[in-house]
Amino acid sequence: MTDLSSKDDLLGDMAGELMAAKMDAARKDTQMTHVLRIGTFHMELVPDENLDVREIFNETLDKLMKEYGKDLLPVSIQQVQTDAKLGHYG
Repeated sequence: MTDLSSKDDLLGDMAGELMAAKMDAARKDTQMTHVLRIGTFHMELVPDENLDVREIFNETLDKLMKEYGKDLLPVSIQQVQTDAKLGHYG
C-alpha cells in the first residue's frame, strides 16, 4: 500500500530521469547545452530552435534576484566541493 507522498516521489523521480536522459542525449549529439550558473544555482537547457534561451535565462535571473537578492551570489567552499563531487563540469 502506498500513500500520496510516495506517488509524488515516483513522479518526481520519473521526471528527473526523463530530464537526465534528454540532457545526456543532447550532450551525446552536440556536446553542448546552454548553461546558466550563478552562485550555487545551476540550470541547463537542451538546445532547441523553439526555445528563446535568452528570454528564459533573463526571466530566471529576474526571479532569482527578486527572491534572493544579494544572497544569490555567495558560494561557500562546502558548496563548491559538493558540486565537484556531483560531477559538474566547469
